[in-house]
Amino acid sequence: PPPADAPTPERILEQAPCAYRLTEEQYHGERTDGPTGQRTTVAQRLAAHGWKVIKVGDSYLVPLSQPQRGLIPLLLDEQAVEGLVAGERVAPTLTGTRNGPLVVSGVACLDGATVRGPIRVQPGAVLIVNGSSINGPVDATGAAGFVVTDSKVNGPVRATGTQGPVVVVGNTLTGPVGVVNGKDVAPLVAGNTVNGPLDCTGNSPAPTNLEVANSVSGPKFGQCVQL
Repeated sequence: PPPADAPTPERILEQAPCAYRLTEEQYHGERTDGPTGQRTTVAQRLAAHGWKVIKVGDSYLVPLSQPQRGLIPLLLDEQAVEGLVAGERVAPTLTGTRNGPLVVSGVACLDGATVRGPIRVQPGAVLIVNGSSINGPVDATGAAGFVVTDSKVNGPVRATGTQGPVVVVGNTLTGPVGVVNGKDVAPLVAGNTVNGPLDCTGNSPAPTNLEVANSVSGPKFGQCVQL
């Protein structure tokens, strides 16, 4: 028999979103559900877990494509038992096959997708890729956020001058990989197989790998030497 505390059907999330979008009030508003005598915000709770948050306009985007992803809905989904906030679910924008180039000007989320062509992320835009296959270069300059996880990319991958989080985790990347001049948030580059050079230069703070090394067949440069 199921355990006595098994979730009821209405609390089971059948289709996981790509991310959760929070308002300014949801993200920074003071809460009273913390330990006695303490008032915490959602921003503080997320930071305590080390989760990356992307600022997009007047809202905050929390991608599921990052470590401990299974805990994120428990805090941010309105169906969750804890019910910290009722974050807006952001659905994937591409789950099938795209033949040809993809230009990202807003928020693009690829989940289980196949892209046969280059991807270019415009300044201020957000790219989230999970469990996908890309045959072509992926290039982002001045993006608000850049997330690529559990995917295969046959072509160069480069994130330059990203204004928010960079997460490159658990991928197979064939071609040069560059994470350059990231600002404000330490890029996470971990557990990748890179068939080519890996270059991290000018990022402040410096990239981390959470002690999960990358396998790199080419040379490592700059801040990525120890990753």
